[in-house]
Amino acid sequence: MMRTIAAIFMTCLIMAATASVPTYAQTAVLGSEIMPKDTTRQNRFTNRLIAPKGEWQCGLSIMYADFNSADSDFMLMLQGMNARASLLKISPEAAYTFRDNHAVGVKFNYVKAGGMLDSATADLLGNLSLSVNDISASSVSMGGSVFQRTYVGIDKQGRFGIFWDYILGYARSTTQFATGGDPSYTVKEKGYIAFAPGVVYFPMNNVSVQAEISIADISYATTTAYQGSAAVGTHTGWSARAGLNLLNLSFGLTIHL
Repeated sequence: MMRTIAAIFMTCLIMAATASVPTYAQTAVLGSEIMPKDTTRQNRFTNRLIAPKGEWQCGLSIMYADFNSADSDFMLMLQGMNARASLLKISPEAAYTFRDNHAVGVKFNYVKAGGMLDSATADLLGNLSLSVNDISASSVSMGGSVFQRTYVGIDKQGRFGIFWDYILGYARSTTQFATGGDPSYTVKEKGYIAFAPGVVYFPMNNVSVQAEISIADISYATTTAYQGSAAVGTHTGWSARAGLNLLNLSFGLTIHL
């Protein structure tokens, strides 16, 4: 799967490198002001052209995080702690600009997370002591989504802007736990609606880099727990989240054709 994603993205890079100046450059001027429907308002924000109508976009977003208790200053209450965790998110996407500064697209999401706690002892004010060891967890999630993206150009050169995505998606994840005995795992299927703003910059005419973070979502999920091969419980329900979480931050590169 990783080779397939890399092959698709390399194809887009080759197409961008060999492509001539896009045809829309003859009629659209990047950085020009997009006139609003109501032109009688005296006080209004100036939206400049940054994504002309008719262009195709091929992009890849990546996020990686790594944690080690030896490098953390937030675990002082835990004595002898040895823990590690990592998170990798890869999201290839394709989009089409159906109107100036408005695009619609599809995205594939792959998330892999893992963590291990070899040992830790908590001592709370000398009155309560708790020890744990040999706990590990791993999770793999795959899914897809469709999104509608709105750009707002900031500068007159059409190089810098902000954007926000309205996302409708589905994800299926498997999380496995091991505590020294028989491993247990859960399977979670989730449908969600999310909102994610970001910033974008064009170092070249047909290449952009962006940073995006999901700040709110509403989801409906079904979670089934397994012990060995037997299902031991199922939970379904709605959930809502709003706030900033650095684990929801991703950085991407997009080719505009």
